[in-house]
Amino acid sequence: MGRKGVMGRLFCVVWAMICVLTWWVGVSVAGFSLPPEVHRIGSLKDAEARAASTNVPIVFVYSDENTRCGLARTATLDVMGELRGSALVVYVSRNDSDRTPQYVIKAMNSPAAGKFIPKTVAVNPKTGKVEMIIPYISDRNRRIEEIRKIKTLMPR
Repeated sequence: MGRKGVMGRLFCVVWAMICVLTWWVGVSVAGFSLPPEVHRIGSLKDAEARAASTNVPIVFVYSDENTRCGLARTATLDVMGELRGSALVVYVSRNDSDRTPQYVIKAMNSPAAGKFIPKTVAVNPKTGKVEMIIPYISDRNRRIEEIRKIKTLMPR
């Protein structure tokens, strides 16, 4: 093999490595965007009023929208996607503790909420009672099954 053949192969290998690294860095730093129907803690009063008037649970999801963890990102988006139209979802970040109701913080810090994000707390908006706590569940089918139980919490 001539000098041009070796250089050509070397160039192809280097180029492939650059492409893979660029893709990997893009994926690893990517967080997620909140869907438009998800409320932030700043609009909690409006979300609570709307949830009470439509008789749907209000669901607090504690997560990190800038996470590099693909598992946390997927699980968080699963909660938001599964509950679209059947609950009002409020996103809670670690900077929101001063505006988050204490009963929600207590539920999220309980052993039932687990150690990993997302942590999900479903609340009856009329009573303020925590109806369900869902920790991070690694098995996606089981996670979806648990999330769907939230839809049955309040009679229509």
